[in-house]
Amino acid sequence: MSLGPVVLLTAVCVAAIAVPARAAESELSRYRGVTLGDPVAAVIDALKAAPSDVKVLRERPSLVQELTWRPLRFISGATLEADPLAEMVLTFHSDRLVRIAATYDRERIAGLTEADLHEAVSTVYGVSALMSNSVGSSPQNAMERRTIGRWENADTLILLWHDRYPDRSGLLISAIAADAVMQRAITEGQRVEAEEAPARELALRTANAAAIVARNEKIRLENKKAFKP
Repeated sequence: MSLGPVVLLTAVCVAAIAVPARAAESELSRYRGVTLGDPVAAVIDALKAAPSDVKVLRERPSLVQELTWRPLRFISGATLEADPLAEMVLTFHSDRLVRIAATYDRERIAGLTEADLHEAVSTVYGVSALMSNSVGSSPQNAMERRTIGRWENADTLILLWHDRYPDRSGLLISAIAADAVMQRAITEGQRVEAEEAPARELALRTANAAAIVARNEKIRLENKKAFKP
């Protein structure tokens, strides 16, 4: 098997992930100049993003925000160096980065197999706890997301994944404990919202009815004043 594609992706992965070259000592929590645990402002500054790009996903019981970032590909009409990253979605809980979901550009990794991707990422993070095995997929799970690489320590989990339909691959990097706390907060928020939904709906209907009554009364008074038999 030719190693050309593997060498190419290895180079771009190392540049994109920006961690020390020594896999055994690589910092799992760092990616593209940001680190899990960073505050929103620090991430915005590191990525040169706009504060308005940060979206609020949930406010209760604690704040959950999301930032979608894409690398620049053109400056004044000049093409930048090829970048395998299509986009990354960064999720924050209580002003701290807890998850990075990176998706690769399909054209930049075209032709690479799951084994190629796994080998390239392993040059950065070291030996994976899960080895890629693209053989033997059954028709039943062919459309499911496959985890083809896994790296972790006590604090951080990295998953290399591949979707067959649509054909795409990426990395999910999460702070294990903080991500679990965020998921519990989201679940609690959804529960509270579900419980409050009937009361909110009733309040909305009451407000709408009152607005209609007020509008009709205003029309009545205006017409009464202007009416001449």
